[in-house]
Amino acid sequence: MTQDFAKIRPEPLLERKPVETPPAWSLMFTGMIVGLAIGVFACVLFYLSGNVPPLNPKAPLPSSLADNGREPGADNSIATASADAFPLEFYTALKTYEVSVPVDAIPVELRPEISEQPLETSYMLQSGAFEQLALANSEMQRQQSLGLEVTVKREELPGRTLYLVQSGPYSTNGQLVTAEQLLRSNSIPSLRLSLQ
Repeated sequence: MTQDFAKIRPEPLLERKPVETPPAWSLMFTGMIVGLAIGVFACVLFYLSGNVPPLNPKAPLPSSLADNGREPGADNSIATASADAFPLEFYTALKTYEVSVPVDAIPVELRPEISEQPLETSYMLQSGAFEQLALANSEMQRQQSLGLEVTVKREELPGRTLYLVQSGPYSTNGQLVTAEQLLRSNSIPSLRLSLQ
């Protein structure tokens, strides 16, 4: 049997309808619900972290702190009640503890002595790198006022020039450690550079 394909009607294409934007009130309502859910979730995580301050702002104070703000003739019944509710056994029990130390024990020096042994190579301490010479000079003067021997070295890099603030050279361990401690105590970061 022969079939005439010219008479077969093709299926109609699906009609495309433009998607309508949702109303503004539904977007606002959805945003509020999502915001509340995120806020509650964040609060639960914060609570579980343990960083929550106590809910009672008037926590009982120890008797020594509770008496400081009172007049001499004031009623101290609140102070004694708070001291009974919050005992500080650690401070009273600490007096009874005793640490036994062997007779031949050698005390440990908490701060080791700085040895004056010569280093294998000399070191410089770099404490700044500036693009402006004026800033490097002011940092050099600041460190010279601390008693360090400081110089500014010009370093050519591709596309720019840096002025390096360096102190030294240090040939002994004692000089190097002393200079590092001096810089650290004045909040100046430093970097060791070995001279070869």
